[in-house]
Amino acid sequence: MTRRRALFVSGCALLAAAGARGAGAADGKAPTVGISVIHALRTDGGLSIDPQLRDLPQLTKDQPFVRYNVFRLLDRKELPLARGKAVAYPVIDGRTLQLTLVDVTPSSGEPRYHVRAEIAGAGKREFLKLLEVTAGPNEPFFVAGQAHAGGTLFLELAIHP
Repeated sequence: MTRRRALFVSGCALLAAAGARGAGAADGKAPTVGISVIHALRTDGGLSIDPQLRDLPQLTKDQPFVRYNVFRLLDRKELPLARGKAVAYPVIDGRTLQLTLVDVTPSSGEPRYHVRAEIAGAGKREFLKLLEVTAGPNEPFFVAGQAHAGGTLFLELAIHP
């Protein structure tokens, strides 16, 4: 192989490696989405947060969470994401959350994930027609407002590289 061709092949390999990092984690793995289903209630009692949710300071500081004083984790799931392919998660209330990884862009050394979320239900009108979010790795964002068992469901979502 000539030296010029060897340099060209090496350059292509470097570009391919850079593209793989942009599409997922630095090791080339595809990102996943962590989904936590949180049931929030307003009771006469004091603050009660499921021990598995202690890593979410938003529950005691931010709106609309401060309207509630009981938070229970109902389910936690990790699903693979592939650019342009929707992944579905059946929510406990009979609706379905559908997530699509739209794009991954580098930003200050960390990727930013552009995700599209929709919630629809069998026999029910659409709850969330379309939400688009851009978030960093492990940065939680929430979809909320579905009534369930006397309270409200919050879906905490985070993209994991």
